[in-house]
Amino acid sequence: MGRRPALGSARAAARARPRQCSRPPVRPRTPYASPGPPCPAGTGRTGGRHRRPRSLWRPRALQFPHHPRHPNPRHAKSCPRHPNPRPDTPDHHGRRTRHDHPAPTPWRAARRIAARAPYGPLPPVVCPLGSAALGRTLAEPLVALTDLPSFDTSAMDGWAVAGPGPWHLAARTRPDEREHGILAGHEPSEGVADGDAVPIATGARIPPGATAVLRSEHGEVRVRSTGDAQLYAPAPVPHGQDIRPRGQECRRGDQLLPAGALVTPAVLGLAAAAGYDALAAYARPRVEVLVLGDELLSSGLPAEGRIRDALGPMITPWLRALGAEAGPPRHLGDDAEVLYEALASSEADLVITTGGTASGPVDHVHPTLRRLGAEVLVDGVAVRPGHPMLLARIPDHPEHLGHPEQPGHPGHPDHPDHPDHPDHPHRPTPGRLLVGLPGNPLAAVSGLLTLAEPVLRTLAARRRLPSYRAPLTAGVPGHPHDTRLVPVAFREGAAEEGDGDGGAVVPLRFSGPAMLRGIAAADAMAVVPPGGAERGAEVELLDLPWTADGTADAVTGWAPETSAPFAAPDATTSSATLAAPDTPDTRNRPGTGTTPDPRPNVSAPRPPASGPEATPPGPSPTPPGSTPPAPTPPGSTPPAPTDPTGGGAA
Repeated sequence: MGRRPALGSARAAARARPRQCSRPPVRPRTPYASPGPPCPAGTGRTGGRHRRPRSLWRPRALQFPHHPRHPNPRHAKSCPRHPNPRPDTPDHHGRRTRHDHPAPTPWRAARRIAARAPYGPLPPVVCPLGSAALGRTLAEPLVALTDLPSFDTSAMDGWAVAGPGPWHLAARTRPDEREHGILAGHEPSEGVADGDAVPIATGARIPPGATAVLRSEHGEVRVRSTGDAQLYAPAPVPHGQDIRPRGQECRRGDQLLPAGALVTPAVLGLAAAAGYDALAAYARPRVEVLVLGDELLSSGLPAEGRIRDALGPMITPWLRALGAEAGPPRHLGDDAEVLYEALASSEADLVITTGGTASGPVDHVHPTLRRLGAEVLVDGVAVRPGHPMLLARIPDHPEHLGHPEQPGHPGHPDHPDHPDHPDHPHRPTPGRLLVGLPGNPLAAVSGLLTLAEPVLRTLAARRRLPSYRAPLTAGVPGHPHDTRLVPVAFREGAAEEGDGDGGAVVPLRFSGPAMLRGIAAADAMAVVPPGGAERGAEVELLDLPWTADGTADAVTGWAPETSAPFAAPDATTSSATLAAPDTPDTRNRPGTGTTPDPRPNVSAPRPPASGPEATPPGPSPTPPGSTPPAPTPPGSTPPAPTDPTGGGAA
């Protein structure tokens, strides 16, 4: 018989044996539960009465930080159904859970990441002057190709005079000049002698010898008895008066605009005057919009649990206003395979999806990005509304490409598609960017401002506009940890309501994640820090691609949603302060006795009921036990109804 192994060796062999899920877990040995020093009695055994006291053992839940999906990490290493997962990867079913979702990115950090996500602007192209170049960014400085003006021209209609007056109106040899004088676009037939004058039109070339232009309203023509006409001026005419000398605006070779300037209608006019027929400008980013959701309707009224698609008609014009080239949106529904094929075959520089960014049963954006091998740059942003937004980079070839260190991989420096390769084409980065927007309309607007706009500005080489601030006319409640984006509007007289010296902004109602009524009347989005902002506090403003043409009066005021979990009733700012500013605003409101509102179908704001919805239109019922108002006598003016909201923020 072989020698029986020592007890300690048997235990060591048992611990080294592979474990299965069916076996009970073994208590791991930790520094707090390790055996004591060797026994001084020389028995060769450890532990015994020399072990660490039981009172010093840590609780089992604290001995080893286990992942929540498996009871023991030692078993998880050998279990095929429970691989040792990373905190930012899904479980073996491909789903994400609340335990493995990464922490949201701060709002400002997310905007910085989005601005740096593209490796650079798109390649420049040559565009003819006109709408093809409008809205692009200059890739090269705009240098004058000629002098402006290219010759001495008349700035006014009148007479080109030579020397001091009075002047003799000399007869011209050319028939058209005898009748109308020197016209724009015509070369003068001869010069002007000293003491002579000749009629001239605005923009016409100054004839040789002329020293000034006398305006037609300042000169007086007198005819002598001999038939000669004399021109008189009421005051001496300075030398060079009303003459635009050659090169007054610029000389040939002067830089008119730097590279990176936005091509506006005025820039098109300047380029044409400077001699340009085409401009070198950066290409427009190509954007593809994918609308997800089986519940969306493209037309008609909502019915049978389906709703109208509000994001498709809104996002495409929004992107075009930011300088992108966006076609009509594609409706894909809630089909994971269709979404995969659409993302894998897309040739756009930026793909925007709406909906499907959360962890619901039909939210397929995250699983599809993992299937494509995409790099998620931003997965959730600490902003309300819109916190489930994301930003990812999809490789150009989502098939099995191998490791980037392999020479055939597009990520290898020797590959022609790598940005550092000398033969790399003009595409700035091997990959496409994807911005995943939440499905709620206002949350999607928040995602456009947070992620899509910085990406498009970098791709189109547009400069980031400097931020500006304005005081609030009413307090706005905030999330305890996240930034809030609230639609606001500028209005006449708002400076007197705010505490700042400049114009103040009015927070608008209907600012829930699924609402568009507030943003439709907004001029900007206010960035409310965590914790909220009081009345008079200055907040940062984000510009919108449009300006509300006075329609903000229909939805003025702030209406806090009672269902919001962070709108605590015992907040520092009282609900009365949030309900209305101190000074009522009844300017041009229907039913206030002032100037009637000329706009049709615009009603005054109504007070909120028990929830965030307003009370139905019409006269308010008389409370029980109270006396109804007396009818208005014929021929008298009825009293103006009282606005319960005080005309301010509701």
